[in-house]
Amino acid sequence: MSADALDTYGSPELCVWKVAAGTFWFQTTDPRYSRKLDQRQDTRRVAVTGVNHYRRTYEMRGTWRKVRRIVNRYLMPTGDTFSGAGLRQGVPELAPRVRTAGNRKRANLREVYK
Repeated sequence: MSADALDTYGSPELCVWKVAAGTFWFQTTDPRYSRKLDQRQDTRRVAVTGVNHYRRTYEMRGTWRKVRRIVNRYLMPTGDTFSGAGLRQGVPELAPRVRTAGNRKRANLREVYK
């Protein structure tokens, strides 16, 4: 990637760009991301701009790989997991059936859900 200031990565709420060799700036318009960046040991606040608009800029040393991972982790919704509520709605239809011996005297087997 080039050191061009127009070459950014991320969303309008949190983006990053390279300002020098090994130095990146994060810019956020969301207080949640600002709090996360404030808590990090490897970032420092560079600027706070805007009177009626929230915008903060942070500086971090590292590589593109490092800053992309941070942006992706911060922007990824926490509710989109494999065990999310959307998958649980149809569990009885998706659950495999187990055949058990209902009564040993009868040869019929009944199906029950796990």
